[in-house]
Order: sequence, then structure tokens, then C-alpha cells
Amino acid sequence: MWHFLMLAIAYACVLASPAEAAPKKKGPPPDPFKACDLQVRADLREGGTWLIPRDIHLDEGRLMLSVTFSPEKSIRSVPKVLYGNSDEEKRRQLRSYLEQMKAAIDAATKESAWFVIASKKTLPPDLRSSEGDASPWYGILLADVGGKCRSVAMFRNVQPDQLPPDAQRGLTE
Repeated sequence: MWHFLMLAIAYACVLASPAEAAPKKKGPPPDPFKACDLQVRADLREGGTWLIPRDIHLDEGRLMLSVTFSPEKSIRSVPKVLYGNSDEEKRRQLRSYLEQMKAAIDAATKESAWFVIASKKTLPPDLRSSEGDASPWYGILLADVGGKCRSVAMFRNVQPDQLPPDAQRGLTE
């Protein structure tokens, strides 16, 4: 009886081995921009560069984010504005903004957020800044939140000297 049991176990092991040893089918390699793959590339079509932000701070009072790439220079986002017909609508929007901003900070810790510096030529004319255009570049913070690309914050005039030297090379007019 023991011989039969040992023979059955050995036979089961032989049958199971080829299935486990067979190579698993691989899909295409994952995109480095995850859910933001199309958005990042669309923003960069007229030039620019991207960075993975590591130092993001939330100003809950002003509904702004600050991204710092060099110790002495931070880049502040355009403040979010609350719209709505009632206080309850504005509070819902406030909670949504704060949730998105906190999710972006969390995504940055997982390298799932991207700070894209793009040419203002890619913006529709009504969104281009009319306040002197101190820079031909704007910034946008994108984050992969729950498998969806979220545009979390916009940065109006990004100066190349606010960025690390290697990122500045990609910003020629």
C-alpha cells in the first residue's frame, strides 16, 4: 500500500512540474506614466520635460500645493476656487479638492505622480496667462489615483531656474 501511495505522489509531482515550469505569458511592459500615459505625452507635444515630485506640501487654507525641487525655490500652484450655488455644494467641492490633493501627495510617495513642465503653446488661448507671461512654461501636477489620471494642480509660470539642472536642459524655446 505504501508503495502505491509513494508512486501516486511521485506521479502527481511529475504532472504538476511542467505546468509550473512553463513560461508565463507577459503583456507589454508597464508604462512609466501608468494611467497618465496619454496626458503626459499630450502635454509634452510642443516641448517641455517632466519630473517625479518628491517634496509636495498642501496649503489647506489657500487650496494650493507647493512643489520643491531645490531647497530654496518652491513652485506654488494656482489656488483652487470653490464654485457652487449653496454652501453645501461648496463644501462638497472643498472635500473633493482636499481629497485629490492628499491623494496626489500619497501618489508622489509611490512615484505615481508627475510634474509636467509644458509649453504654453499647448494651452487653449483662453487659458494662457495674460499677466506678463514671465515664462513660456506652465506646470501641471498629474497623479495616478486609483488607476485614473487626475490633473491635481496647475502652476502658471514655471521658471527653468526653479528646477534641477538636468530638467532645465529640456526647456529650450
